[in-house]
Amino acid sequence: MMTRAHRLIAAAALALALGACGGGGSGGNDADGVDGSSDVFIAFAKDFRGYHSWEAFDVTGGAELASIHDGSTVMEYINHLPPSGSTTFPVRTIIVKEATGGTIPHEIFAMVKRGGGFNSGLPDWEWFELENLEDGADSVDIVWHGFGPPKGETYGGDANSGCNTCHLECGNDGVCAKELALDSF
Repeated sequence: MMTRAHRLIAAAALALALGACGGGGSGGNDADGVDGSSDVFIAFAKDFRGYHSWEAFDVTGGAELASIHDGSTVMEYINHLPPSGSTTFPVRTIIVKEATGGTIPHEIFAMVKRGGGFNSGLPDWEWFELENLEDGADSVDIVWHGFGPPKGETYGGDANSGCNTCHLECGNDGVCAKELALDSF
């Protein structure tokens, strides 16, 4: 019997294979849109490499107000800022949230703007839990990814709601940190 994780991996592999066979594409893990721009991005562990060198924001105060990551220092890292005047984050945006020093010693979650109509709950966003590798290269492994945590896992301490519920309430294309408000760029 195929588990949900296996189905997600198979779907991602199929999407990659179809994108690679599309002819005229940009290669890699993107599919070219009608206007030539990339409108689908599937993130792999290598895409998170070096996230500590990305633009960083201390979002500890906002996390405490939302009653998550209690007692933690929470940093958010973004791979590239959105263009000025954007009303949504562009496809290929990666935001990593790392909480350290709280009741759970170390948590790393990420949201990736995947595009292509993925995730009807919060359009185009894919959710990840990551763990650091001890390779000295600022690398991570993906613990889970998809629409939210798999059965038996939690996000933000709530085993029932997953990621979409709270992030949808934030507005700002689902990005809750006020430091990453689209109207500030």
